[in-house]
Amino acid sequence: MSEIEESGYREMVAAQDDAQIDTWAADLFIDYAKRLGVGTAIASFCAAAGLDSRGFQRAFLVGGGPDHVVGIDTAGSLAAPIFELPKAIAGLRKIDPSAREKLVDFLVAHREVMSYTA
Repeated sequence: MSEIEESGYREMVAAQDDAQIDTWAADLFIDYAKRLGVGTAIASFCAAAGLDSRGFQRAFLVGGGPDHVVGIDTAGSLAAPIFELPKAIAGLRKIDPSAREKLVDFLVAHREVMSYTA
């Protein structure tokens, strides 16, 4: 995608309220995990959010994720149930004052994964 598309998309996402950004980020997180694997999705989210493994686990738990479901898959990547992944977004909001900017970065960086439905 071109820089113009990226900047236009970033501008459009940044103009949304926090609830919409969180909804889109949650949808993206689930779509990403379904299409490219849970470990890859978590790694991409962590990269955008500046989280290590412990940071992801903390965000996930603070966001209401069930205890004892975050683990390591056979490839050595972090894993959690797909439909619980958005709990990390809620947790990030609670533990990081820069969460909005990081979620916008996550959406923009992986906009090609997002599927749009009516």
